[in-house]
Amino acid sequence: MVLQESNGNGNAVNDGGMSYGLLQVQLSEKAKETEEPATCDPSGCTYDNYLKMLQQGVYGHSGTGNPIPPGIAYWLGQYSPGAALRGYNTGSVPDESDYQVATPISTESYVSDLGNRLGGLPPQQFPDPNWKLNHCGFKLAITG
Repeated sequence: MVLQESNGNGNAVNDGGMSYGLLQVQLSEKAKETEEPATCDPSGCTYDNYLKMLQQGVYGHSGTGNPIPPGIAYWLGQYSPGAALRGYNTGSVPDESDYQVATPISTESYVSDLGNRLGGLPPQQFPDPNWKLNHCGFKLAITG
């Protein structure tokens, strides 16, 4: 997930300045009142910086106020791995039978991209669409 979200860049900021760190956590304005986004300068990241990034991405918000979207642990407790990844990326699971259904600010191919990475292939590339369905178990998002 770290490679997919930030390419391992601890200082990554995306989604118009809304997503931060290794796992691209999005803090609400209310949450920012009590908790800083977990990020750092890659040349000066500390163990504590990385730990906070991973904690926010896995477990969610640790401060008071409105929470950030739940971490991946929440989604894995509620859904299958493919649906959990869709939930983490989108903030919901719009269609449990089609993991490419996403919101305008999420990535349609997120689940299949991660499946590709786990299978040792580059994101968005599979030699045969049937191979992906049989080996990764995730619904196709991009076949080309």
